Amino acid sequence: MVDRASSEIALLVAACGTTRDAQISATTGDPVYDSTDKVRFEIEQTAHPMTFSGDKGKVDVSFRITLTNRFPTPITVKRLTLQSMGGGVFRLETTSRKFDTTIAPGAKESFKFWASAIATDQITGTRAALIVRSTVDALQGDTRIHEVFNRRVNDQFGIAIGSN
Repeated sequence: MVDRASSEIALLVAACGTTRDAQISATTGDPVYDSTDKVRFEIEQTAHPMTFSGDKGKVDVSFRITLTNRFPTPITVKRLTLQSMGGGVFRLETTSRKFDTTIAPGAKESFKFWASAIATDQITGTRAALIVRSTVDALQGDTRIHEVFNRRVNDQFGIAIGSN
């Protein structure tokens, strides 16, 4: 077991030593934060588009955001905003979308959300781990609601080895 682990580490070190462009990507920030327990927030990246050097890594990425209303009265979602936290080889530009969707008490609603992103590593592209900060602006009757949620997207560990 130790020999296998040592061999894998040696292979990784050798591979990193033979490439001219080694990049390390790390995500930082609190990966699970909810400003309220009255709204349940879930997010999933639904597409992993390829990036091309001619586009300078700019790409639009699709997400599914699901909200569950835990308030005793309906809420109307007016705006959703996504942005990535920290830096790395994959990051989201701050993107907002307007909605006018009412969610009944105890019900859940899914939203399709396209966000502008930059993926600087063409090997990992839009599959790199990412911590996303999301804000939900809504109305509960005449009362404004502004809640913040952090989630990790693409929660995987990966090693990409390539050469130029």
